[in-house]
Amino acid sequence: MTSVEAAAFLSWRLFKCRSCLYCSQRLKFTSSLINAIKGDKALTKKDPNESEKRGLKIFERHNDVPTSLGFPNEKGIENYDPSMPLKDIVSGVPVLFKDEVKKMKNEWANNLRITLDKKEMIEQAGIVEHGETVKEFVFDSPEALSMWNIGCDADEGYGYSKCELVPTDRKTAIFRGYLSTEVDGKHERSGWASMKLNLKKSFFRKLYFTRWSSYSHLLIKCRGDGRSYKVMLHCPGLIDVLWGNSYSFPLHTHGGPYWQYEKIPFSKFFLTVGGRIQDNQTRIYCDEISSVGIVLMDRMDGEFSLELDFIGITHDQSHREQFAYEVYSLPLFNTRGC
Repeated sequence: MTSVEAAAFLSWRLFKCRSCLYCSQRLKFTSSLINAIKGDKALTKKDPNESEKRGLKIFERHNDVPTSLGFPNEKGIENYDPSMPLKDIVSGVPVLFKDEVKKMKNEWANNLRITLDKKEMIEQAGIVEHGETVKEFVFDSPEALSMWNIGCDADEGYGYSKCELVPTDRKTAIFRGYLSTEVDGKHERSGWASMKLNLKKSFFRKLYFTRWSSYSHLLIKCRGDGRSYKVMLHCPGLIDVLWGNSYSFPLHTHGGPYWQYEKIPFSKFFLTVGGRIQDNQTRIYCDEISSVGIVLMDRMDGEFSLELDFIGITHDQSHREQFAYEVYSLPLFNTRGC
């Protein structure tokens, strides 16, 4: 593929993503970037194999930090460094800064508003009744769907899967697409599609769901196709070796026309790092959760469809379990030998 064909392909992908909820926020501000790609300019200035020459890392992909100082890198593209004219940066930054300041002002006003009937304060104090349920995320409007990012292996540069999150006339959303496990000859495996919450505070700070620690279960109202998905609660730490921390639990859908209410105890979630189940398991602390995701990677080619009504939390006082899995550690020195 020549450089002109590659530029045309990239521009087609970006123009195609204009209707995609995943890229809508970034494309509001990157019209000049698309023009730069048309002029035979790449998204990255570094050699894609440069990070691989530095040595082995914990994870195969994203050896570098998938962020950029001046541009939001929502899809986590490695070495993301777009070339944008200075005049567009000067004209766009004040608008973004003004919006973030307005968002921070609303956050401070909400935090300083002290009322006796403030529900968040009561919930964080652990005063929750039996059977109390809160709908955290609904899918009844385009604004609600815009908080979710979608992606698949094709977005990472390998694989042939595709996915989308579309609204329905029933005020719900359908996460659908096609899962393909076909490899490109360079990678060993592929075949995944996911949707992940992208809800942050002002100036791109993490938003923690602190009141979840007072509830016992995660509640999902969905209608699936009989395939097994995976629910992920992302809890990235402060240092780089903890950025891939998440807690997972399978979501088995029934298929058919009927809705199902999946009530998953928080004590059942198990620790994964970069999608890999860890030998040393720890319980989840809900006040450290900063994002929620649903992933399909059941290694079965074909179409998939998962309709979602809401994702919420509920409390069951009869549930006393702290952690469902037995944990143990071997002594460093075994006096009895092997």
